[in-house]
Order: sequence, then C-alpha cells, then structure tokens
Amino acid sequence: MKNILMCLPLFLIVACSSKVETVTTSVIEEQVTVVPDPGAVEFVYEPPMVDVMDVPPGLDPDGTYYRPAHQEVVEIRQGRWKYYKDPNNR
Repeated sequence: MKNILMCLPLFLIVACSSKVETVTTSVIEEQVTVVPDPGAVEFVYEPPMVDVMDVPPGLDPDGTYYRPAHQEVVEIRQGRWKYYKDPNNR
C-alpha cells in the first residue's frame, strides 16, 4: 500500500505533464525620453499657510514699551515648490 501511495504523485505528474502546452510571450519595452516644451509648467508654488492671531495690549516681550491690541499674521507652514500634476491627466 505504501508503494502505491508513493507512486501516485509520480503518476499524476507524468499524466499531467503530457498535456502541458508551452506559451511564450514577448514584451518589448520602449523607453521614451520626454523633453518638456520650453515654458511648460513643471513646478508650482504652494503659498504658505498662515493664521491671524489677536495680540492683547500690554508690554512687549522684552518689557521695554507698551503695545496696543492688534492682530498679527503667523506663518504655520512655509511656502514650497512642488511638482505640478495636471488634474486633467490622471
């Protein structure tokens, strides 16, 4: 019984291997160098993220002069250049 069980996988391999077809596919990759047109937009500037804060009246941080109440613009994130992605070409 043990010999039959050992020969069974070999029989299946031999039986299945006679029906195998060989399929060959060829893939040709063509590398294209893209040269952007002169004046084309490649990078866009993303403006900085800012917030407006209310500053109360009082002495300045050094304590040398009095400052009235005012609003101050604070930069949260610096502006940056990033690569342009065309929204129409996804």
